[in-house]
Amino acid sequence: MTVPRRTATRALLLAALAAGGAGCGRLPTSGPVVSGPRLADDPRFGLLQVIPEGPVPGATPVQVVSGFLRAGGTADDDHAVARSFLTAAAAERWLPDASTTVCAQTPSVVQDGADAAGQAVPGPQAAGADAPVAVVLDAEVVALVDGHGRYEDRSSGSRAVVRVVLRRERGQWRIDELPDGILISALDASRTFRAFPLSFAAADGSLLVPEVRWFAYGPATATRIVRELLAGPSPWLAPAVVTGAPPGTRLRLGSVPVAGGVAVVELTDGALATTPQERRLLLSQLRAVLGRLPGVEDVRVTVRNAELSGPSPGGDVPTTRPRDERMLVLTGSGVARYDGGELRSALVVGSGAADLSHPAVSPVGGPVAFLAAAGRQLQLQQPGGPAVVALTAGSVLLPPSVDPAGWVWTGTAAGLLVVRAAVPAAAPVAVQGPAEGFGGAVTRVRVSRDGTRAVVVTTGAGGAPAVAVHGVQRDERGRPLRLAAAGPVLAPGVVAVLDAAWLGADHVALLVRRAREVDPRPVLAQVGGPVRLLPPVPGAVSVAAGEAERGVAVGTADGRVLVRSGADWVPVTDGRYPAYPG
Repeated sequence: MTVPRRTATRALLLAALAAGGAGCGRLPTSGPVVSGPRLADDPRFGLLQVIPEGPVPGATPVQVVSGFLRAGGTADDDHAVARSFLTAAAAERWLPDASTTVCAQTPSVVQDGADAAGQAVPGPQAAGADAPVAVVLDAEVVALVDGHGRYEDRSSGSRAVVRVVLRRERGQWRIDELPDGILISALDASRTFRAFPLSFAAADGSLLVPEVRWFAYGPATATRIVRELLAGPSPWLAPAVVTGAPPGTRLRLGSVPVAGGVAVVELTDGALATTPQERRLLLSQLRAVLGRLPGVEDVRVTVRNAELSGPSPGGDVPTTRPRDERMLVLTGSGVARYDGGELRSALVVGSGAADLSHPAVSPVGGPVAFLAAAGRQLQLQQPGGPAVVALTAGSVLLPPSVDPAGWVWTGTAAGLLVVRAAVPAAAPVAVQGPAEGFGGAVTRVRVSRDGTRAVVVTTGAGGAPAVAVHGVQRDERGRPLRLAAAGPVLAPGVVAVLDAAWLGADHVALLVRRAREVDPRPVLAQVGGPVRLLPPVPGAVSVAAGEAERGVAVGTADGRVLVRSGADWVPVTDGRYPAYPG
């Protein structure tokens, strides 16, 4: 089978970016020999890194622009090599960190007015040897990373067409007019960018919550991470989380130096206006984000040379909470837990088991929720107790998702409802959608295991699916009130989304159908990052995911539960609708 160029290129980018610094992305092992930038081992990550070269004397405008593009593969010394291809004035005003456009391939570079063979032809700009020259860059776009490190996947067919102007400076062609930001190939992006989750906290301050951002690694990475952390979460997440940094808190010296394994964070005076709980949270956030950087063994936080850091009472705010991570499976006699070796009955539902579907339980335990009556009834059942009807609807309900506060999320295509698991007889409560609406009929809702985010799957009027992540705003007692505006859009371009499940703290496993594919396949979508494809599964109808990729499971229409074994899916038990707590 021939793989389309874009698919192959995207697969390379996604595999390498998804590694996030943990290992080297896959590189091509066949194909034509082409020229490219020099590479060297990077001791910071153990990965190949681009070693760009500066301009050579006598280079043509096209050669200068091509060299500038290759130099975009490193951010060392504030993109010093890339700036060497610019005039002095342009190098002073250019803002490379404003955005990054990730291209499927290195952009084509053609002098404006060139003929089909790329040769310059006489024209107005050739009136004199020193007249300005325009060069046009053109490339297919895979993704965008904005100036705050937020990643956006782009659907097939997106293009970037950029015009730059060169002038002679000291007898050499140099770029004088160009937009801010950089264009970079997918291959160079995989060598340059890394995922750095910023850490905020659930509204009750009990748990750190990640928001993934992407930055080029270099001496300034620690500074960029801390600046973005102090600036706060993105608008979609802000209503759902809190931060320990008082408004207006900044870096006093404008940088975060790292020496001898210690990152020093000198903050402005506003950092002193905190309660002990807020200070503990702020220190936990800084230690969590900087501790991920290679070579950082400790974090020292000061205000006017007064030490803020040190052991926090009760320790740092945790990133996870203990929970039962065994998978639920619906069998012919009821809901059972699969512990990796066998099914252990946790709940018997009697002769109606064949009519049940989509079991769910909170990450912190409690009753099991499931659908009955052809999906029009939500039932709750404590292990060993009778099933209680919590909700009956005139249309099919959304498969339940149970958050750590004990709220069971469901609803219909028109909107979302929650039921208190501890009080199933109470009337369901509507959860207000985002102000702009969902943009289609809701088909799935899945709440993250920390309760701060919800992934919502919708189908538009034309049948096209959309998957977006929203922050969950709650009242002081933890009751869900509304969803914030849509944040990251996951897996654009698929033709159907059959199911969704949270994978760890910052990924979502989706069961999708893609164009020109017969069988469904799971994909792993990072919230604020790329998507990685898993092998297709014939007959798949549902997907489940725990804390790690090895726990991804698929349920099939013929009543089997499959997990990955190398490149294959192998059955591990009989049953339907596997689900992990959450």
